Amino acid sequence: MFVLRSPFHSDISKFTALYSSTLAPRCANFSEYNLDAKSYWQYYGFQHHMKLTPKSLSTILNVDDAQQNEITRLHTSLLGEYLTPRFGPFANLQKAATRSNTKDNKGIVYVSGKGYYWLTILSIKYIRDVLKDKTPVEIFVPFRDKHDNHCNKISLVYPNVKCSFFSDYLSYGQLYNLSGYQYKSLAMLLTSFNEILYLDSDNIPISSVADMFNNPNYLKTGFISWADFWKRSTNYNFYSMAGLTRFADPISSTPSVEAGQILINKEHHIRTLLLAYYYNYYGPQYFYPLFSQGFPGEGDKETFFLASRVTGDNSYLITGHITKSFGYKDKQGAYVGQGILQTDPSNFSKYWFLHINYPKLDIVSMFKKGFFKGDKLERKWTFIRNAQEDGKSVPFRQTLGQDFEYDVWKIMTSILDTDFNGFRLFEEIGNDELSDFVKAHLVRLEHSKLETR
Repeated sequence: MFVLRSPFHSDISKFTALYSSTLAPRCANFSEYNLDAKSYWQYYGFQHHMKLTPKSLSTILNVDDAQQNEITRLHTSLLGEYLTPRFGPFANLQKAATRSNTKDNKGIVYVSGKGYYWLTILSIKYIRDVLKDKTPVEIFVPFRDKHDNHCNKISLVYPNVKCSFFSDYLSYGQLYNLSGYQYKSLAMLLTSFNEILYLDSDNIPISSVADMFNNPNYLKTGFISWADFWKRSTNYNFYSMAGLTRFADPISSTPSVEAGQILINKEHHIRTLLLAYYYNYYGPQYFYPLFSQGFPGEGDKETFFLASRVTGDNSYLITGHITKSFGYKDKQGAYVGQGILQTDPSNFSKYWFLHINYPKLDIVSMFKKGFFKGDKLERKWTFIRNAQEDGKSVPFRQTLGQDFEYDVWKIMTSILDTDFNGFRLFEEIGNDELSDFVKAHLVRLEHSKLETR
C-alpha cells in the first residue's frame, strides 16, 4: 500500500544540502587524461595486448596530489562523521528504513519523464500482461508539470502503479544540478519501498519480478549488481582514497557494472545508497571519470557497487560469466547489437532481463529514421553472442525458448489501441497512425524467418 509521501524525504533534503555545501569537493575536476582511454578499452573475459595493470589504471586519467588528498578527505568525513548514527539525519534515515522493512514492502522503481514514458509503459505492460506479475511500481519524474499528464495516466491504466516527483521532495535549487544518471540513486532513497528492483525504462524483465526477491544471492547479500561487457577501469588511486587499499587487487579484477537493473534492500544498504548519491551528485565532474576513465558507458554504473565496497555492506556482483549481447547480422554479414541479456544470478543459463538499448524501442524516433519503410524489414533479435566476437553466436529464439521480439512488438498494439485509446502518447504522431505501422511490422515478423544468416 502506497503512502502519500516518502518517510525519507526531509532527511534526504538535509543530505542534499550537506553535499552541496560542506562536502563540495575543493579541488579541480577530473578532466585531463595522460593516455588515450580508447587504446585501453577491453572486454571482460578476453585477453588484450595491453594489460590493465595498477600502473596503467593509475595513469590513464590524470590525478594530482591535491585531487587525491581532497577525495581522501571527503571519504574520511563521509565515513567517519556523516554516514554514522552520530549524525542525526543518518540516524533518522536508518530508523525509517528499518520501519519500512516489512514483509511485502517490495517494488519496482523507474525514473522517467518526457522522452522516456513510452519505454516505461512498454516495460510495465510486459510485466503486467505477459509475466502476470503484480509487483507494485513507483515512477519518479524530475519535476511536477501541470501540462504533463502522462505519469498520472499510466497510474490509472495499470494497477498498483504510483507516480512521484522529485520536486515534491527537494527544492528546485537542489534539483538544478541533477539530471540523467544522477537521478537513479535519489529515486531509490526516496521510494517508500524497502526492497527495490530499479529498472531503466528501456529494460524489460522476462522472468517473474516477485521471484527475484527470493533469489539466494539476493537473500544472502541484499544487493545484486550485474556485469557489463567491459573490464573494470576504475582509477587505481581511488582505492587508497576510499580506504580500500588492501582490497584494490580483487576489486580491480572484477568486471565493470551494467546498472540498467539493480536489486537492493534499503534497510541493509542505506549507507551504500547515501554514498552512491554523493558519487552521483558530483558524478560528471569527479566520480564518473574516476570510476570509468573514459571506458564505454561512463556514468552512474559503477557508483553503487563501489559504494558498497567502501561502506563494507554486503553485495553480489556477477563475475566469472561473460555478459551476452543480442542482435542481428546486416546484409553485409556484420553483427549489429541491439541490447544486453542479463541472467539469473544463481543460474547463468536462465535470463532475467532484456535491456534493449541499441537502439531503444522509441517508436517515434524509429519512425522518423525510416525504420518502418520497406517490405522486407528483417528481424533484429536473431543472435546471442559475446560482445567481442569469438565465433560462438547462438540463435536467439531457440536459446531463450520464446519469440520475445514478436511478443514485445505485439503488446505495443494493445498499448496504442486499448490502454491509451483517446490519450495522445506522442506529440509528433498519433496513436492510431503509429499503431498501423506497428501492426504492419508484426505481419512482417510473423512471416519472416526466425533466424537469418
